[in-house]
Amino acid sequence: MDDRRRAPAAYVLEGAAGAAAARGEGEAVIGDDGVSVGPVTAAFLDADAFRAADYRIEADLWPAGRLTLTQLGRRFDQFAAELGRTRNQARVAGLLAHGVAMPELYGGAVLEGGAARAAEFQVYDTHVTVVPEGADPYQLPLGALTGVSVVDEPPSVVFEGGALRVVAGQLGRRRDALQAEVLKRRAAQARLLEELTGNPGFADGLALPKSKVRGFDALLARVTAAERSECAGALLAAARGGEPRIGFVQLLDPDADAVSPEAPLPEHWASFLIVPAGRLALLEILAGPSAATYVFAGEPDAINCDLQALHLRRGPLALPEQEAVPVPGNPYRLALRRLEPLKRLRTATRARVIHNEAWAESLRTALGRA
Repeated sequence: MDDRRRAPAAYVLEGAAGAAAARGEGEAVIGDDGVSVGPVTAAFLDADAFRAADYRIEADLWPAGRLTLTQLGRRFDQFAAELGRTRNQARVAGLLAHGVAMPELYGGAVLEGGAARAAEFQVYDTHVTVVPEGADPYQLPLGALTGVSVVDEPPSVVFEGGALRVVAGQLGRRRDALQAEVLKRRAAQARLLEELTGNPGFADGLALPKSKVRGFDALLARVTAAERSECAGALLAAARGGEPRIGFVQLLDPDADAVSPEAPLPEHWASFLIVPAGRLALLEILAGPSAATYVFAGEPDAINCDLQALHLRRGPLALPEQEAVPVPGNPYRLALRRLEPLKRLRTATRARVIHNEAWAESLRTALGRA
């Protein structure tokens, strides 16, 4: 194991839920999922606060408790830095802000209200993940960004989209490089989608209303798998109070059990339909993962925004209620506790209609019940 991940230490665990207080000395070891010392293990998904200063490391644990490490001596700086880095990466994944490939990394700070909080900016093909020191990571989907601009006072890159505004500063000579990298990846998405659809304006995870899509019906037919054609027709027939919307998303949790249209989509991309039905919004994956039909309560644009923030990841959204409890051991517990778009979508879910022989009747029942 990397020497940066081991150090002799004294430890104190106090106030932990379901565990007696413990103290002693031993070798502290950093794993990918947590840190262990003596009989104590603290999972990074449960380490909601982390502080390292004055040769002392403290982690505040969920649902209760604190682990303190001291007496690390000369190993303190190296061990604390590696612990902080590894914890951050675990929590990036736990909050669904990771990607399928390694990102480009930029060190800097988030600037807000005259204050600066040290942060790392991770640029993926699909989004930018912001990892602020001492706070939860969060992501900025490239498809949600309407502006990525450079300003000189203070020197920074400003990310904007709807109500979103994040200022990335203290980047030094890499300020322009960060802007260029994000613009390059966003442009690549837009170019791919325009070539695929014959329409400008599409963005990753963003569904466009029918009136803004030239040849909507032909495009819908072309990007819908045969297995989903009748389903799409049924949803369109249920439309009330607004226009149906079609969109495309680059999947971060590709499914081996996928359905494809006659002209296949680019690898790891899916097409989807969002249909307003009165006070409901209906979601159908037209091609890509073999996902269920979702019935949400809410405005289609708001539902789409939250789905875009998840890149339409189905795993945590599809959990039945008994499995969606944020308890130790649940791999989605951090997202279920702290990821607001996921929490809103789960609260808004009125039905998850499985694609089987009873799909049509189950959909009618769900619409009638809602």
